[in-house]
Amino acid sequence: MVDYARVKVRVWEFIDKFRGKGFSMGDARAYVSLLADLNIASGEKDYAEALYKAYEGALSLYESKGPSALAEDYRAKIKEWVTLDRSSFSVRPPPLHGLDLKPVIKGRTVVSLFTGAYGLDMGFERAGYDVVLGLDVSDTSYENFKANRPKTPFIHGDIAGYSTTEILKEAGLKAGEVDVVTGGPPCQPFSTAGKREGLKDYRSKALVEFIRFIKEARPKAFVMEEVTGILNSRLAHVPIKERDKRPLRPEEQPGSLWRVVLDALQETGYKITWGVLNAADFGTPQERERVIVVGVRPDIRVAPTLPQPLYSRAPTATLTGVTLPWVTTAEVIMGAKEDIGYVDLPPKYLKYTRYVPGGGNWRQVPDELKPEAMNGAYTAGGGRMGFYRRLAWFEPSPTLVTSPAMKATMLVHPWFDRPLGVREYMRLQGFPDEWKVVVGVQEAYKLFGEAVPVPLAYSIAVHIGALLGWRAS
Repeated sequence: MVDYARVKVRVWEFIDKFRGKGFSMGDARAYVSLLADLNIASGEKDYAEALYKAYEGALSLYESKGPSALAEDYRAKIKEWVTLDRSSFSVRPPPLHGLDLKPVIKGRTVVSLFTGAYGLDMGFERAGYDVVLGLDVSDTSYENFKANRPKTPFIHGDIAGYSTTEILKEAGLKAGEVDVVTGGPPCQPFSTAGKREGLKDYRSKALVEFIRFIKEARPKAFVMEEVTGILNSRLAHVPIKERDKRPLRPEEQPGSLWRVVLDALQETGYKITWGVLNAADFGTPQERERVIVVGVRPDIRVAPTLPQPLYSRAPTATLTGVTLPWVTTAEVIMGAKEDIGYVDLPPKYLKYTRYVPGGGNWRQVPDELKPEAMNGAYTAGGGRMGFYRRLAWFEPSPTLVTSPAMKATMLVHPWFDRPLGVREYMRLQGFPDEWKVVVGVQEAYKLFGEAVPVPLAYSIAVHIGALLGWRAS
C-alpha cells in the first residue's frame, strides 16, 4: 500500500511545475484528478493507489513529451470522464493525518463573547479548558449552543446591554478570575459626516464592548479573531473613482481601520501580539486565513506569541520541528455520509460544472461554452477562481463560504454535481460528527461557514496554556 502522505506531497510538487505556465496549475490539478477518477472507474479500490498511479502517469508523460502532451491527453480523456457515474464510486479513503485534539490543560476557564458557531471555543474546550459562558445576539448561535451545551450559561443578547458585572455573575466569576476571554467582534468600518473619533464612529459597538469587557474583567489572556479583510479596510469609504483625484485623508487610507483597532487594543494595557494564521498550517483540511490577536495581562511576566505551524504544503523545518503535509479533503469527507443536507445547484449551472474535474473551475469549461457560462465575468478582470469551482480530493479545501451554490463562490463536491453539504462543511471546519445541527441548511452554511476552524483554535489554546504555564504534565 502506498503512503498517502508522500503521494500528496509529490502531487503538489508536480502541480507547482506549472506555476505561470500555459498549461496552468489549475489544468494540472484537474488532469491528475481526472486520471485518478478514471483509475477508480477501472477498478482501483484504494484512493491513495489511484492517485499515485495518476501522478506517475502524468509525470511520465510530462517528462517524455512536455506540457502540450498533457493538454492533448486531457482533451481526449475529459470526454470519458464526463460519462463516469462517480456517485457509484466506492474506494478506501486515505488515513487521516490530522491532530489528536486531546486535552492538555486542566482547571482553566473561558468566557466566550460573540460565540458564533462555537468553533474558537470548541478548540479551547478540546484542549481541556472549561467554557463557562457563551454570549451572542444571533438566534442561530444561541440555538446551536443550547442544543449542544444545554447546561452552560448563555447570554442571548447584545453585549452592550449587559454590564461586565452581570456577564461575570452569569459565568460564576469575579473580575480577575477569568483565565481567557475569546471572541470575534464584528469590525465594520463606515463613513460618517463631520468629526471622526476612531472607534467612537463605529455603527457597531462590538469591538468597543469587547475592549470594555477586557478592561473591566481583567482576564489573564484574551484571543480575538478577525477576517483578513480588516487589514486593508478603510475607516471611511472612498468611491473608487475618487481615489486618484485627491489626497486621501488618514481615515480613508487602506489599513486605517486596523490601525485604530490596534490602538484601541493597546489602550487595555495588555501586552499584544497579532498575525495572520492559515488554518491548514494547524491540521485543518482547509486553507483559511484569519487574523489572530493574543493579549496577556500586564502583571503576568510573559510576552505573548503565536503558535508555530505544524503542517505545510511541503515538509519545512520550524523552531518546533519539521512540519507535516497539509491534511486534505479526502481525509475527512471521502466516504462520509451527508446526513444533514445541502442546497442544489441551479440546473443552468450543472450544464457547465459537469465538465470540471476536481481542482478545476471555469477555466476547464469547454471554450465554446465559456462566454455563456461566465456572462459578463468572462471579459471582466478581478478574481474569478470561485466560478464553477470543484474541490480536489488531494488538497485542503479552499476557504469555506456562506453560499457554496452561487456561481462566483462555488464549492462543488469532488465527485458529485452538488455543493458541499452541511456535514461536510462541519468536518472541514473540525467539528465532530456528534455536534448537533438544529437550524436550517442555509442558516447552517452561514453559521459553520464563518466559524473559526477547531484545529486552529486548539493549537492557539494549547500554545497559550504552555505560554502561561498551565499545561498539564
